[in-house]
Amino acid sequence: MPVFFALFKFFPTNLSLRQKGFLWANDLSSYDSVFTLPFDIPWYGNHVSLFTILASTAIFFYMKMNQSQQANMQAPAQEGMPDMGKMMKYMIYFSPIMMLFFFNSYASGLSLYYFVSNLLTITIMLVIKNFVIDEAKIHAQIEENKKKPEKEKSKFRQRLDSAMKQAQEQQAKRK
Repeated sequence: MPVFFALFKFFPTNLSLRQKGFLWANDLSSYDSVFTLPFDIPWYGNHVSLFTILASTAIFFYMKMNQSQQANMQAPAQEGMPDMGKMMKYMIYFSPIMMLFFFNSYASGLSLYYFVSNLLTITIMLVIKNFVIDEAKIHAQIEENKKKPEKEKSKFRQRLDSAMKQAQEQQAKRK
């Protein structure tokens, strides 16, 4: 969070970014207006910032990739606990919209930073997933390890197992 707040303060106040343009943005310390609306939208403003739209889109795809990976590893929902999968589905759509509203009138340098960093993260994740990690090899190694005979248990592990067995037997007798 401190880094996040520092970025919010850095981009609009940095003197070296003032009047410095990049692509369609004339000033990286101010918003990049590519279209001016004839009306004012509350919490959004009267303009459309393209860097903010690109950053929001990149955040959406990043969260979508993360959610699909986490869905494979997610544990079943516990009784009395909120369903985290359902909450994440809402956050996938809510976060980019929130980003769009918050960053539209903010420094375009910050939106550009978020866009580029998310784009790099997505690229790195795709390269690792498609070219570095060989899932078939990993699954083959797991199956091979399952076939290996169990190592002899240590004396501590044997005592621990017998204590657990006794505790389970006593609990069964109580019922």
